[in-house]
This record gives sequence, structure tokens and C-alpha cells, in this order.
Amino acid sequence: METSNSFADTLETEDDATYSWWRDTHPDGFVLAVRARHAPVLHRAVCSEVDRDRHPKRLKAKGARQICAETKSALRSWHGREVPEHAGLIDRCTKCGP
Repeated sequence: METSNSFADTLETEDDATYSWWRDTHPDGFVLAVRARHAPVLHRAVCSEVDRDRHPKRLKAKGARQICAETKSALRSWHGREVPEHAGLIDRCTKCGP
């Protein structure tokens, strides 16, 4: 299932090939990793922590989602709309420092 929100310029896909293609073609982009019972974490698209080949179990666990965007503000907007009760609670990856 692939969903795109042109208003916020975000993309979410469950298809590994499309997700990998987006990360490869948007090296300056960002990925918001959302997991159940954890604060979402903002990553640079090139971060190995959001590579589904390296972390398939973690990134495909129940409740896990990866939202892609070219800007951090698009991801903040998405998070504010989708999780209004936790708006503003986004961690930053300590490895890639987005």
C-alpha cells in the first residue's frame, strides 16, 4: 500500500522496492520512523537506521511506519495531523543528526 499526501509532500509505502527507490533518489530527504510505544525518530534518508535491508524486523514490526519527505517541516506537519495528541514529540537520530 502506498499513500502520498501532495499537500505535505509526504510518502508512506509498505513496498520495500519503492521505499528503497525513494531513499536512493532523495539523499537529502528525511524519514520519520514511527514505532508503537516509542517517540517517532527523525532520520536523514541516507541513515542506515532506516534501511529496511539492514533492519527488516524493526522497521516492519507491528505498528512501525516510515514516512518520507524532502523536508523536516513536511514530516512535522504530517505528525501534527496524524498524531495530534503527541504533536511536537519527535526525537532526532543521534547517528545521522538530521
